[in-house]
Amino acid sequence: MRRALGIAVGLALIAAALSPTGPAEATCLATVKKCGRDALVAIDVVAKGTPQASPGGRVTYVLDYAMTWTPSFAPYWGSFWVGGSFPRGAKGPTGATLLGEDGERIATFACHRYADGVWCDTRGRIPHQGRIVLTAHLPRGATGAAVARLGFDSFDGLNEEQFTRHLDRERSRERFCNYRFTRTVTTTVKQ
Repeated sequence: MRRALGIAVGLALIAAALSPTGPAEATCLATVKKCGRDALVAIDVVAKGTPQASPGGRVTYVLDYAMTWTPSFAPYWGSFWVGGSFPRGAKGPTGATLLGEDGERIATFACHRYADGVWCDTRGRIPHQGRIVLTAHLPRGATGAAVARLGFDSFDGLNEEQFTRHLDRERSRERFCNYRFTRTVTTTVKQ
C-alpha cells in the first residue's frame, strides 16, 4: 500500500513539473516578459526592395542584418523569426533565403502567415551577420505605393533546454522577452 501511494505521489509531482504554466502564472510571466530592459540580442537591419514594380509583379526584398549580443556572465540563447507585414494583398513569401557574406546560399526558411504578418522561422541558428532575401508578388490591382515593414521578431533570454525545445511564436511570446527590429520599404507601383 505504501509503495503504491509513493508511486502515485511521485507521478503526481512529475506531472505537475511537466505541465504548462497556468493562466495566472502566464499573466505574471507575460507582464514580466514585457521586459523593462533592452534586448540581449540587438539586431541592426538595413532593408531594401525593388524600387518600382508593375501591378501583379514580383518584388524582392533584401535584409542585411548584424546582431550584437550583450556580454553576460551566464550563457543565453535567442530565437529569431524574419519577415513582417508585406504590402496589402501581396502573395508570399513562402520562404526566405539566407545568404553568406560571399553571396552563397546558406539556408532556406519556411514562412507562415500570422495575424501580425508573414514570418519565417530561422530555427535560431543563423550567423551574427548576413543577408536574407524574401520575394512577394503584388496584387494585380495594386496602385501607388506598396509599403512593407520587414525585419526580425526575436525572443531572448532562453536557456539551452528552452532553445533546444524550439517553441512556436505564440508560446515564445508568452514565455520570453520579445523584441522586434523592423524597417519600412516602399515600392512604387507603375501602371
